[in-house]
Amino acid sequence: MSDQSNGQTQDMQVTRTFNPNEHLVQLKSKAGSQDYLPVQWRLVWFRSICPQGTIDTEEVFVDLDREVEAEAFVWNAEKRRSEKVIKQAKGYARFRAVVTDGKGGRATATGSEAAVDFPDYIEKAETKAVGRALAALGYGTQFAPEFGENHRIVDAPVDFGRNGASNGNGHTPVASYRSEAPSNNNSARPAPENEATANATEQQIASIRKLCNYLEKEEPENITSVSFLAAKKLIQQLTAEYKEQRQSSKAS
Repeated sequence: MSDQSNGQTQDMQVTRTFNPNEHLVQLKSKAGSQDYLPVQWRLVWFRSICPQGTIDTEEVFVDLDREVEAEAFVWNAEKRRSEKVIKQAKGYARFRAVVTDGKGGRATATGSEAAVDFPDYIEKAETKAVGRALAALGYGTQFAPEFGENHRIVDAPVDFGRNGASNGNGHTPVASYRSEAPSNNNSARPAPENEATANATEQQIASIRKLCNYLEKEEPENITSVSFLAAKKLIQQLTAEYKEQRQSSKAS
C-alpha cells in the first residue's frame, strides 16, 4: 500500500473519532430550525484531523472610540409588548483568520463585532473570523448557516491555543497562534523583513494612544518616531492588558 493510501486511511480513522452530529445545536429562523456546529467543536474536529494545522489571527481594526448603533427590542411593561429601540455604544473590532491544515489546504475569513451588541466584542470578532475560516476549509460547512445572508450568529469567545491552552476537551485546538497590529489599510503595511525599519503607521499610533488612554497609562515618549515593528509589539501588549482588564471587570 502506498504512503498516500496509508495517509488517507489514517485520516478516515481519525475522522471517525469525532462525530460533529453529537455536538450540533438547533437555531431557529424564519426558515425553521437549522443545525449549527459551534466554533469550539469545529476546532476540536479540525485538530483531531490536522494536528499540524495552524490558525493565525490578525487584528485588522480595533477602535475603542468608534460609536456604533444597533436596533434592539425591549419589553414595555406598561404596553405589555416589545418595542424597537436604537442602542449606541463605543467600540468596534474586525479580525482576519487564516487556517492551514498542514496538507496544502488554506482558508481566510474575517469577522467583526461591536460593543453595542457584546461587551466582549474583540474576542467575539476573533472567534467569528476563525469559525468562518474553519467552515470555509470544510470543518462545519454543512452546519454553518452564518454563511447565509439572513443569519447573524455569534459564538462565545474561544481560546485558540495561546501558550498551549486546551479547549477543555483534552485537545490543544491549534498548533500556532499569532496576533498582529491593527491597520486600517493593509497596503500601508511593510513587508515582514522591513518592519523593523519602517515607521509606525498613523493607525498604529492612534490605536496606541486610545489603548493607553483607556488603561490610564502614560503615552510612550517619541511615539511618532517608533518603528512599525515596535508599534506592533506595543499594541499586542496593550491589547492583552485591555482584554485582561475587561475580564477582571466582568468577574468582579
